[in-house]
Amino acid sequence: MKSLPAAVALLGLAALTGCDAPTEAPILEQRWVLPVESTTISVDELLPTGVTVSGNSFRVNVDPFNASAALQDLCSACAALQGLTAPAPAFKGTITASQSLPADVSAATVTSGSVTIAITNNFNFDPIAGGGTVTVSLTDGQRPLGEAVISGTMAPGTTVTRTLTVAPGAIGKTVVATTVVDSPGGQLTTIDGARTLVVTATPAPIAATSASVNVANRSVTIDPVDLDVEDIEDSISDRIENGSILLEITNPFGVSLNASADIAYPGGTLSKPLSISSGAMSTATLSYTGDEFRSFLGRSGVLLTGTGTVSPSAGTITVTPGQRAVIKAKLDITLQIGG
Repeated sequence: MKSLPAAVALLGLAALTGCDAPTEAPILEQRWVLPVESTTISVDELLPTGVTVSGNSFRVNVDPFNASAALQDLCSACAALQGLTAPAPAFKGTITASQSLPADVSAATVTSGSVTIAITNNFNFDPIAGGGTVTVSLTDGQRPLGEAVISGTMAPGTTVTRTLTVAPGAIGKTVVATTVVDSPGGQLTTIDGARTLVVTATPAPIAATSASVNVANRSVTIDPVDLDVEDIEDSISDRIENGSILLEITNPFGVSLNASADIAYPGGTLSKPLSISSGAMSTATLSYTGDEFRSFLGRSGVLLTGTGTVSPSAGTITVTPGQRAVIKAKLDITLQIGG
């Protein structure tokens, strides 16, 4: 395959030869196929808000979440003692809080992550005094992700924190923090059933090697690339009758999209419809008239770019960092030589 500068030089020689012939030369047509830079659609374009690429991993942000429970909900025996100063009854109760992964993300394969659990004791006594515990378990609804056991003291009005490391592996749509309060009772206090324990979970960004993402109707941008056509002289572009840009597309995502392929040049933009199939390999042709080619050939700063929309039937696909659709482009032009 000729490089673009070399091909341009040969085209110039052919054009000049046709003009300098001592007798009138016949009018001929020649087809030239010239390679130009490739462009891409990166996996970043398919990611929803809350998911980004960070090195060799996805960075998945999960919003903080919390839940609370009143003493009367955790301790059924406390109702009969409401307002009295008495030893607190023993009780065992559960507080459940949950949060979903970012919208349009249904699963991920986690390599690292952590969740900081903060438990604020608004009771007017310490529920774990005398040998009690608070156990916090993190799951995705099925698989255990981490656990911490709090013992010792949890004085009224204080907040106790623990950081749970998220176990590597598959994680589903919902992260669930289950807090079990096991109080031995006997703490002398004024029973107030309305007072609460509050559990707040604050996840750090999760690193993941893959994510299952709903990409239906996702808007994407074709990375701009310089066509590098400034060296094509008027003696060549004036002879162009018509032509096209031939595209060879490698698509690892398995979804189709409808796009606009744009040639942006100083003073204007040429837009052509482009349909990219869901197949791993496909081709497409963007056709141009001679006048359309002459509008941008020989200029600097000519970019091939575009925008598109993923098919509404695409649904959920599994993506990995670094994936990209590659679009290889060639100029395919027909010139009039001689005359």
